[in-house]
Amino acid sequence: MFFVHRVDGLDPGIYCLPRAPGALADLRAAMREDWLWASVPGCPEHLPLYLLAPLDARDFATTASCHQDIAADSAFSLGMLARFDDIDAAHPWLYRQRFWEAGMLGQVRYLEADAAGVQGTGIGCYFDDAVHEALGLNTERFQDLYHFTVGKALVDRRLTSVSGYAFLERDATP
Repeated sequence: MFFVHRVDGLDPGIYCLPRAPGALADLRAAMREDWLWASVPGCPEHLPLYLLAPLDARDFATTASCHQDIAADSAFSLGMLARFDDIDAAHPWLYRQRFWEAGMLGQVRYLEADAAGVQGTGIGCYFDDAVHEALGLNTERFQDLYHFTVGKALVDRRLTSVSGYAFLERDATP
């Protein structure tokens, strides 16, 4: 799920990019009935990006990300949904696998953002229930596992870096 704020060629709004062809029907059935599910003109066929609602999602992105402005001040933020209905006593390892996969995709986002000349960061705190409610997910079949945001970095001059051994340099006597 993408919360697009400032992306050239895309209207601000909520978008969905199912990673597996079979996931589209399941996602549509699990979410709000009033979503548009409109194909995005000019999007390559191998990227099934759908516009769900053209709207300003910045306030929602901030709130859903534990009130962190970075989710709204970016070009876009995203939440990764994963199937959870197949995790049971016979397949408990799927729980860990889904989080590993989300983490791997997050790492790829860091690399892709850098390759595109922007920056990205994972958002460690988010309200998954608020995301589920906003999307109309009234089932436990899909769960929100990982959030990320992409944009141009704003350097905070209040933050500084020091050498890992700065304390030795400071305490050294000539």
